[in-house]
Amino acid sequence: MSNHIDLLKPDFGTTRKQLYPFIIQIGVGGTGGPLVQHIAQMLSIFKQRGHYLIADPDLVEAKNLKNQLFVERDIGQKKADVLARRYRAAYNIGISSFSESYIEDVSSLKGLFNTDYQQIGYSREVLYLPVIIGCVDNNYSRQIFHQFFEEAGRVLYIDVGNESVNVPNDFPNRPMKDWEDKEKEAYQNSGWSGQIVCGLKLNGETLLSPTGEVFPDILEDKDEIAPSQIACSELVASDPQRLLTNRMAAMGVSTYLNQLFENGTISNHITFFHAKKGYMKSQPV
Repeated sequence: MSNHIDLLKPDFGTTRKQLYPFIIQIGVGGTGGPLVQHIAQMLSIFKQRGHYLIADPDLVEAKNLKNQLFVERDIGQKKADVLARRYRAAYNIGISSFSESYIEDVSSLKGLFNTDYQQIGYSREVLYLPVIIGCVDNNYSRQIFHQFFEEAGRVLYIDVGNESVNVPNDFPNRPMKDWEDKEKEAYQNSGWSGQIVCGLKLNGETLLSPTGEVFPDILEDKDEIAPSQIACSELVASDPQRLLTNRMAAMGVSTYLNQLFENGTISNHITFFHAKKGYMKSQPV
């Protein structure tokens, strides 16, 4: 049994296809920001043809300077626009941005892909591959990505999710200095882990299940695009240690794309990581 999926195997003869990915990354915050740098650099290193679009309507705020890749002069600008401009110049590659609104339905997501591109599909020489990378912290968006996956004939969908931190129910009304020792311990031991799920569909056949099938509770959740636990996210942003979780999440996603760009294959389906314990473990295809 093969230990990987070869996306570029030829239809006829022995000449392998060339990869042409159309990458849309949703979310460029704590995890998505570092990932933009990784992907841009890989696209440059591998001289990879394709298209890379990052989407996020959020503005850079002062609190983001502690745990995201922004500097003071970026405050008030759209995150996606800042990062696209920066890494387009740094690596001399094409990166576009969409910062007008959140992706609130599947038709909006489809609109980010070129319609003609979606219809091209395969040729004897080239694999045109839509790629969705979800770096979001809500299941509303994941449900949209799942619907796209269900309706698409071919798509690579990589989703990354980080564990939430445990805080008392009355936070922030009761600040951390007033927490009990067990509450502080619960906080310190949470927010370090996460998972990456790689879903793949080719020729209308699901070869790797997407995150909504691996974790079906995602499809039942009733949350919103903008999470209501703002105070909790601000607490995490103020804790420099949580940078490790975001960086490890971005690196985990990068391992999938690095292999895809290098030889057109995928070897892993799911990756679990824990930043505090310092491990990353993958479940092979």
